[in-house]
Amino acid sequence: MSAITANRQGGSAARHGAALDSASARRPSGPQGAQTSRGLPPAAAVVKRSETDQAALDRLKTAQDAVANATRSFDERLKLRSDALASRLSAAFAEKGIPLDDPVSLRIESGIVVSDSPYRKKIEKMFRDDPELAKEFESVASLKAMRAAQKSLELYNDEKKSARSRDEQEAAYGRYISRMLDIQKLSGVMTLKDGALSSAAEDYMGVMSGATPAATSDPRGEVLKRYGSILRTAA
Repeated sequence: MSAITANRQGGSAARHGAALDSASARRPSGPQGAQTSRGLPPAAAVVKRSETDQAALDRLKTAQDAVANATRSFDERLKLRSDALASRLSAAFAEKGIPLDDPVSLRIESGIVVSDSPYRKKIEKMFRDDPELAKEFESVASLKAMRAAQKSLELYNDEKKSARSRDEQEAAYGRYISRMLDIQKLSGVMTLKDGALSSAAEDYMGVMSGATPAATSDPRGEVLKRYGSILRTAA
């Protein structure tokens, strides 16, 4: 091989090597570079929110939750709260080894939650040890009684409008006062059954208004069968 030929071959190899080096320098390295070299789009960048942005998002969510809660009716909000308390009680009873095969009746006496359940000692101790749970029970029971009282007032207004004489109006008022006294006595009584809480005051009002079918034609006699031990006590 002549010296000229050797020089030409060496120059060609050098130029080819330089081209490869230039292409390698332009091609990104790593997985993104591999994707680009195969004609694939680069991987999406991971966006990290700043603390300021995250705080703004948290405030927005809080505002949205507040608006959603404001648009709910009283009944909807009370149901959510009652369901949450029922779940909390069911979990607490399970933790304490208290079976829920049968309904568990609970009531407030002198600011303390008591029960006639065979497991009453465990139940009452559970509420004593958890004042927040007892407070929530009392709040939900009071709200349910408040709703029962509202239903009683609505029934009175209907009866008053349909009264044909003053005597009938006074009789309607007398029934209203009697119902309100009963609701007051039942206001702290609730029963946990099948994972839900029922209010004695609401149950009473359902029977008295006819919204809940009674087993007899005497609504008053029906509620006395259920809650006579409470209703017959002095106010």
